[in-house]
Amino acid sequence: MKLFVFSLELQRSCFYKVGGLKNIKNVGKNIVKKFRKKLAIATGTIAITLLPLQALAKDYSALNIFGDSLLDAGNLFNLTGLPPSPPYDQKLSNGPVWVEQLAVELDLEPVLVTEAIPNLLRGKVPTEGINFALTGSLSSDVNVVSPLLPGLQQQIETFGGLATFIPPKSDALFVLLAGGNDYNEAIFRPSSIDSAALPNQVTDNLTNAVAALIGSGAKQLLVSNLPNLGQQPFADFLDQVNPQSSALLTSFSTQHNLLLDQKLTALETASGAHITQLDLDSLFASAISNPGEFGFTNVDDACLTNFQPGFVFEGVCDNPDEFLFWDNVHPTTQAHGLIAQLALETLHKQEPGEGAQSVPEPSGTVGLLALGGGAILRRRGFAIAAYRSRSKSRNQAM
Repeated sequence: MKLFVFSLELQRSCFYKVGGLKNIKNVGKNIVKKFRKKLAIATGTIAITLLPLQALAKDYSALNIFGDSLLDAGNLFNLTGLPPSPPYDQKLSNGPVWVEQLAVELDLEPVLVTEAIPNLLRGKVPTEGINFALTGSLSSDVNVVSPLLPGLQQQIETFGGLATFIPPKSDALFVLLAGGNDYNEAIFRPSSIDSAALPNQVTDNLTNAVAALIGSGAKQLLVSNLPNLGQQPFADFLDQVNPQSSALLTSFSTQHNLLLDQKLTALETASGAHITQLDLDSLFASAISNPGEFGFTNVDDACLTNFQPGFVFEGVCDNPDEFLFWDNVHPTTQAHGLIAQLALETLHKQEPGEGAQSVPEPSGTVGLLALGGGAILRRRGFAIAAYRSRSKSRNQAM
């Protein structure tokens, strides 16, 4: 097995391979010794109104993250200097993405893989997880930003290589979200791919990725479905080229979510791991149907005005906190906050040992988010402020 490694010590856009584990064997031995020291168990906190904060708390020792730009908290920026920041916040949003806000609530500090790997090769072990997610990743081994960058499968392989000498603890949480790029790319750059077979192919890739994580020691997993891609502003852009784009993206999303649910349910039964499914589809559907209940005034347009692929735009809206979308694909940090809240509540609803449970219906968890609007907005602001304060402290210590 090859260990795929990100490195800031090479050129920012470089992604290279280290053949096998033998080249870092001695480093690995030292890491094992350090890793065997007991890790502090983080005390989770939660921000759902109508319930005490500690009522939804759950302890995780680490947070490992895999996927695309919806979870990338700065890896692409570290490697390439993109997206342009400001107005972006060194990630594909105007502030912390949802896994960063989730980490704050769980009192965990996962490090970016672009920072963790160089440190790890110097013997410094990340103790609270790693964010492997990278903008542009497809569910396969392809990255649409650059052929030098990895897709989801290399992220999984990188973790698998690390896990051979740094086994994950059973109470580590693994988060995975990908697939949107596969479908957007299929419409934006049509190829020889059989579109009818694409949802099955993508969900196979995701299920295989989850299975590989389980094979590497993952016990607790949170895997998200996709929102209706036909309702993103990017779909309107694609409709100008092909009027059927929105309808096709909606069809892709529906098939994807049904297949992923079936395959993950079967995998959970077969593996014995605890796979919690995050219903991003219902959250976005509810926010688009009832924007005011979620604090939004615009759920149709991007906050970046007249946005075009390649980070081309004319300006920034005056009230980004009231927009669902930051650019034509990615949510604002306020919308990411809602995803973080949904993740926390979903994790609470599916404690290990409770048996299989369908993802929450809009009238349940998502409805609770809407009802708690004002308090959730305040709590979301607290999470963002806490994240920025923690990031500032970490940067000053470096």
